[in-house]
Amino acid sequence: MSTNTTTPQPDNVGTPPGAKERTVLKAGPRRRSSSAQNTLRWRATEALRPEDERICYDAVASKLMGPFWSCLSGVGFIRRRLIRQLDSEESGVANWIVGRTRFIDDFLKEQVEDGIKQLVILGAGYDTRAYRFHELEQQAKVFELDDIATLRFKFGRVRIALKPLPQNVIFVPIDFTKQKLDDKLPPRIYDRSLKTLFIWEGVTMYLTAEAVDQTLAFIPANSGKGSSVVFDYLFESVVDGTADLMEVKILRQTTARLREPLLFGIREDSIGEFLSSRGFDLVQNMSGKSLKDAYFQGKGQQRKVFALTAIVSARVRHQ
Repeated sequence: MSTNTTTPQPDNVGTPPGAKERTVLKAGPRRRSSSAQNTLRWRATEALRPEDERICYDAVASKLMGPFWSCLSGVGFIRRRLIRQLDSEESGVANWIVGRTRFIDDFLKEQVEDGIKQLVILGAGYDTRAYRFHELEQQAKVFELDDIATLRFKFGRVRIALKPLPQNVIFVPIDFTKQKLDDKLPPRIYDRSLKTLFIWEGVTMYLTAEAVDQTLAFIPANSGKGSSVVFDYLFESVVDGTADLMEVKILRQTTARLREPLLFGIREDSIGEFLSSRGFDLVQNMSGKSLKDAYFQGKGQQRKVFALTAIVSARVRHQ
């Protein structure tokens, strides 16, 4: 599949980072997602560890953090301090983030080998997979969807940090609480017949149940045979406050301070039923505990991982 084609320029669709016209990213609100910035920082910090200690490796994250980060993290005692900050983060969310990054990276690798033709990253934030998985450039279009302020900032960093720029990436500004994927991924750029992977990382907990259902309804109805989705979610007890744990209180306080309140969760041990009723077959579901058991070995066993959350991969059940 050739991906180096001229991309149409409707009002709501961005352009490949290497293209000349990018005016769609010049307007809109300026507030960027704080959770996305924190996620980028933790990924960049994890990359500072020795190879035999790191859970995931995102070399591009450090580049998106900017030259100041690169200079500071290159100093030995500062590098060690940054790693200690990640390890001492009280809620365990920072380690959950690097663990889920590993899970999604592994699943994406499987899907690339299995021949996906499109990758849709919902709430892309500062996701770097389009720039780390080089096989995608010749194999698949990549659609990065997020609010316009985050995409504008990301594009500025990508343009500086990465040369040559991949031509298969399309930025799509969207407000998931108000706009629909049907309108943002029109047929002239997105092919509903192709095998597609949807990555939905660190997003569901900030959406209403209605917005979550609308997004999940889009996937089976608008993707080809063999398509799949991977997303993480909080347990319902975290969102409704019935989980009376210190790490839950820290998480709720942090998200409230960032003006990104927790809105959606799924009851623990009900993910199979949840997916089945929405047209998906469960592939794998890993809670925070099982993710720690799988990835955090050796020195990593001492690292705290937020437990009341999970990440799931699922395939579309096509008739």
